[in-house]
Amino acid sequence: MVRKGTAPASRVIRGSALALSAWLSLAPALSARAASAPPYVGDAVLRDTRGTPVTLADVTRAHRFTVVTFYAVTCPCFAAHVERLRQLVSDLAPQGVGFVVVDSERHATSDPPIPPEVVPGLPIFRDEGGMLARRLGASYATESYIVDAAGHVRYRGGIDSDRKYLRSDAQPYLRQALASLLAGTGPAFATTKALGCALRLL
Repeated sequence: MVRKGTAPASRVIRGSALALSAWLSLAPALSARAASAPPYVGDAVLRDTRGTPVTLADVTRAHRFTVVTFYAVTCPCFAAHVERLRQLVSDLAPQGVGFVVVDSERHATSDPPIPPEVVPGLPIFRDEGGMLARRLGASYATESYIVDAAGHVRYRGGIDSDRKYLRSDAQPYLRQALASLLAGTGPAFATTKALGCALRLL
């Protein structure tokens, strides 16, 4: 006999199996590191386009999750992904996801100036000396990190499985990771491979 207000055991088991199946089909390329504590980066200091210092915690605490994507001014791989980033912002900002772009590269006088926005609607921050990139181990433009509201990294890797030429059947790594984290089913820390131009750090 099933008590009133209690779901039958078969329904609970079936629901758990469906949740597990959904996670496995959602992110087959994610490598989970659930046993290790997510790295903390909330105290990292960046500078906005006016040169004002801000901590990453200042940026992340207003969102459930914040995507930090590294940028290179001359990288065609990043340029190719601008529209996909814009689509992610459009789809997920209403769900409490913030997005920022970080420039950690050294800049020679011949380099183009850093624009106030490289993706419309996304703030860009300067990582002086490449300190945040080194702390995270970021090596490529388009490399993205999901940071939770407490300042812990929950995902690192690519936006998707494409490099410079975009395909309709690309694996949407970043979208998959965000979906699982928003649903509360994501691992403590997950990684995928990032494809992009090598960052030129000081």
